[in-house]
Amino acid sequence: MSATLKSTAFLALKIIVSVGLLYFIFTLIDVRAAFKAAAGANFALLLLAALVRGSVFCFDALRLHFMTPVSGLPYVQHLRLALRGAFFSQMGFGFLTGDAYRAMGYAKGAAKKTGALSEPAAHLLAARLAGITMTAMIAMGAAIYLILSGNVALHGFAVRVGYGVLGGSIMVGIFLWLGVKILPRFAPPALQLRLNYGLNALRSLSLRIWVVSLWVILLRGFSLWLIFVALHLNLSFFVPLLASVTGTLVTLLPLAFGGLGLREGAVAGVAALFGVPAALSVSAAILLRLSVVSAASLGLLISLFLPEISRPGAKDKP
Repeated sequence: MSATLKSTAFLALKIIVSVGLLYFIFTLIDVRAAFKAAAGANFALLLLAALVRGSVFCFDALRLHFMTPVSGLPYVQHLRLALRGAFFSQMGFGFLTGDAYRAMGYAKGAAKKTGALSEPAAHLLAARLAGITMTAMIAMGAAIYLILSGNVALHGFAVRVGYGVLGGSIMVGIFLWLGVKILPRFAPPALQLRLNYGLNALRSLSLRIWVVSLWVILLRGFSLWLIFVALHLNLSFFVPLLASVTGTLVTLLPLAFGGLGLREGAVAGVAALFGVPAALSVSAAILLRLSVVSAASLGLLISLFLPEISRPGAKDKP
């Protein structure tokens, strides 16, 4: 089977999974009530939620600007690639596809430079690792808080979240240990060069990178909180924040088309655990998806007016 046929089959399988998940979610609720609630939401707050969500892409670009994977680039050019990468990520192709597009964009104009693609790709993955790590830390903190609070109804959920985060952290830790300590001893020169780029990228994760990563997570939670308020629900910020980080972690699983169905199920499920009616929980999840898609589409439009990457006179590395 050719690589193209395999990728097409895998994509078709992910679409089927997403459709199946959405169908399952809608069988559990009153669909008319969910869409009626969405239609009656405060449009101004929904617009604000989409703008807040769009600002996440801007701070994602700032994170790469701080890490400087390509020297000499102003922030506006990082922003251009971040907005376009976000569109590919949010429109169903996953964050790895968006990051791959950004890495290719950084490599453009520096094709003769050694590591022209590997260096920015390493920084993008390191930045993504920082974001995922911060998300996992918040999820673990929330799980511990719920367990210690003595809430019997939420105890099982908190334990599952805790075990999931712990298991994922152990797996990531093992892979990092293998990549840092073991693989360099046996890797050929070309792979060693890529590993060096990866180590340099991890070393560039300064305090401000972690602060920006935390801010991005809080903005995502705030965007979801605005959506709940738009649906005339008065919730503690803790609930949408936990729903947001749970949705983010769940969509790391490459099981659905752009996380479609996974994120909606996670957001609606967490909200329902805290007493939000099922129809309203699903409405919030749907509106969140629409806000993300709207923000990504607007970002793509804005990126068309931002300058192309150009490094005239840049010296190539030998």
